[in-house]
Amino acid sequence: MATKQSPRTPTQPRDLNAPFFNLREVAWLWDCSVDTVRRAIKAGLLPCSQRVPGGLIIVSREDLDAYHQATRTVPIRGRRRRPTRTKAAA
Repeated sequence: MATKQSPRTPTQPRDLNAPFFNLREVAWLWDCSVDTVRRAIKAGLLPCSQRVPGGLIIVSREDLDAYHQATRTVPIRGRRRRPTRTKAAA
């Protein structure tokens, strides 16, 4: 007997090189919940497409790559931490 999976459960994409992903696949790629992906779309951070109103929402690979480039963090160069001094054991 097959069980129905929740529509909010992230699922692994069949093809990681596919040109489009649905919300569940994007959630799996980001290792987050589907609601987090929906919030990113609603905030305007992640563009998406929908062929018919109320239909499947898809996100292109180019939009995912652009989001990753816009939100990635890089270390600040030129700032070094001083080594902490430890007291020598007497």
